[in-house]
Amino acid sequence: MLFALLSFISIIGCSEDNSKQKYTEGQVNKSVSIKVSQVGYLPAGSKYAVVPSKSANRFVIKREVDDAVRYEGVLNEPENWPLSQEPNLRSADFSEFTEQGMFYIEIADLPRSVPFIISDRVYAGPHIAAIKSFYFNRSGTELDATYAGKWAREAGHVDEVVTVHSSATASSLDSHAIVTSQKGWYDAGDYGKYTVNAAIATYTLLAAYNQNSQYYESLIIDIPETENGLPDLLDEVRWNLDWLATMQRYDGAAFHKLTTLHWPGKVMPHEDSEPLFVIGVSTSATLDLAAILAVASRVYQEQDPDQAKQWLVQAEKAWEWAKENPNTPYVQPDDVQSGEYGDNTFDDEFFWAAVELYLATEDPRYLSHLSNSHVEFTVPGWANVETFGLISLLTRGKVSLPSALYEKWRQKLLTLANDIVEQTTTSPYRVPMEEADFVWGSNSVLLNKTIVLLAAHRLTDNDNYLKGVYQSIAYIFGMNATGYSFVTGIGSKTPMYPHHRISESDKVEEPIPGMLVGGPHSGHQDNCTYPYPLPADSYLDDWCSFSTNEIAINWNAPLVYVLGEVNAMLEERE
Repeated sequence: MLFALLSFISIIGCSEDNSKQKYTEGQVNKSVSIKVSQVGYLPAGSKYAVVPSKSANRFVIKREVDDAVRYEGVLNEPENWPLSQEPNLRSADFSEFTEQGMFYIEIADLPRSVPFIISDRVYAGPHIAAIKSFYFNRSGTELDATYAGKWAREAGHVDEVVTVHSSATASSLDSHAIVTSQKGWYDAGDYGKYTVNAAIATYTLLAAYNQNSQYYESLIIDIPETENGLPDLLDEVRWNLDWLATMQRYDGAAFHKLTTLHWPGKVMPHEDSEPLFVIGVSTSATLDLAAILAVASRVYQEQDPDQAKQWLVQAEKAWEWAKENPNTPYVQPDDVQSGEYGDNTFDDEFFWAAVELYLATEDPRYLSHLSNSHVEFTVPGWANVETFGLISLLTRGKVSLPSALYEKWRQKLLTLANDIVEQTTTSPYRVPMEEADFVWGSNSVLLNKTIVLLAAHRLTDNDNYLKGVYQSIAYIFGMNATGYSFVTGIGSKTPMYPHHRISESDKVEEPIPGMLVGGPHSGHQDNCTYPYPLPADSYLDDWCSFSTNEIAINWNAPLVYVLGEVNAMLEERE
């Protein structure tokens, strides 16, 4: 299945045809004049391309196989975007063109666009690759060539011996005690595992399954557990859940992270022999753990009722600890350099945890907490998790919630979604990206906004919300100011040097496919040399650029969610 997947991706510009040598020589200094989705478009979806041109007025779409003209259109009036240095951006709207096949766009005096597909199956391969990337980033296991192909590797970080850091001690758990904390996914470009980020990534994948379980029941990712009778997505998520459950201290608190004291070098997992520690406890990690274990207790109830019951016990124990310790932020110890995921406000975590525990138990004390909450709903992310709870409530809580509360929260979600729709008008690329959104992991900001739009579409069946969804997907796959498809191995111009230790160290020419890099912004925390200063342009495909070219599980998870939801909608309409 892996090799069939890679064959599919090669049709749309696989990394097999995008070797480092070919990319460096042929593309690094060549700008892509006509920006299109390098993956392609759905026949019934909105379809845009963006062209920097002061004088062009018309565009034509030609069929790749015979250069026959299949569509002609008029370019929109030129626009400037303060977040990009490109002037005179004109959009080509060919949404009404529904013919399926391989095409390219041609405009007078400009190089033709890269070829793109129009097909109902255009997101199938990228979706599978995005899920499979979690398998490639498993901790504590060998990746066999049967499933990993050229990216097979030895096991590393078995985590049978993990030391308790002095920041994570309690009355009955001394510093330097030894615990076991196996499995899980590597969080990002390093080999750390972080409770906060792992929880939201796991939630996003379980929410994807919850929304479209029938679709995922038959989706084959080709992992070692494929033949065990469970959906592959639930098998992959279980690898991380098993680790998360080990991150609870005896009193209910959650360890904030499991890492080495310092950043690892450019080594493969089995070559990283530095001692591992569970470090710190925090209110945010504990409530995030409560939320995700409560979700898991519902999702896996039929498949593994005993484990589901145990997860719910752990979730309620975490809630009780957080109620007794409502303001315990993570504080980075002086001898630790690994990532922080620090947070000083916890109303959002309390809201999310209360939602998931209420949905799992229908205990009125959790509903009481929700009824008295005054949390503000924002675009979800690791530091702002309240909207995850809101989406869960509106998806699963209509039957059990008082109607007035349900309607109140429904309007909150639609207000947020309508604000996001309004933002699409501020960009020539028709995506809801404002200046404040171009931060570390800007691509995930966009995809999390897209999750909100999909939630609004489910509540209203208003296809106007889907326009922003389709445009956001096109942005991720190349219709953006950089001209890059931001997912490794998928597209005609993709990241070849992500800040990802396995891809940097495995001696394989291409990086692991299906990984979403963080994307452009002008923070430049890594002090690399960037060719462009403005935030929408400021991206660098280089190992050095951990601020724009790193990968992370909480960035890939919304990519999985969004592509899966669109694919599932297409199946329902067939």
